[in-house]
Amino acid sequence: MAQLCINPALIRQYLYCPAAAYYIITGAAEPPTERMKKGKETQRKAVEAVAKALGADRVEHSPRLEGAGICGVVDAVLWIGGRPAPLEVKLAKPPRTVPTPHKAQAAAYAIAAQAQYRRAATTAYIYYTETGHTATIPLTQDLIQLVNHVAAQIRRIYSGWTPQPRHHPNKCPSCWYRKYCGYT
Repeated sequence: MAQLCINPALIRQYLYCPAAAYYIITGAAEPPTERMKKGKETQRKAVEAVAKALGADRVEHSPRLEGAGICGVVDAVLWIGGRPAPLEVKLAKPPRTVPTPHKAQAAAYAIAAQAQYRRAATTAYIYYTETGHTATIPLTQDLIQLVNHVAAQIRRIYSGWTPQPRHHPNKCPSCWYRKYCGYT
């Protein structure tokens, strides 16, 4: 039996709150917001600007990546020095440090790109549109282990396991899933 393919966006969501990932998997996904729709409009211009700034040889817009049990559509794959480098565009200001969920999502895309293209994908990038900051995410062993661990937990959800919510005092009040959650 083939391994269930896990979307990097679901890995990001699980790291914010396992219960939200559960709600998405069980069919209660948040509908696209105006901010999400705006992101698609902004994405192409942002990708081109980052590609130019990083000296990319070529750009693939919105490719589907699939490999190593990870699959999903990334905003872009930049080809730099003959290697694929996934680029994720975020409609936000960059935090002081890149959040682990963002790093894990970018790393998951790099893992899939490496498997799909059979080329080392040692770096991924996250571009924050509100300030124009590009964060470089090296594909470290720690991130690979984190992605694999979270993917295994998500596969458990698909097999019937129900995770507990993770309480975030600053995020829970605005969470779309709060109507399902035991914390609110």
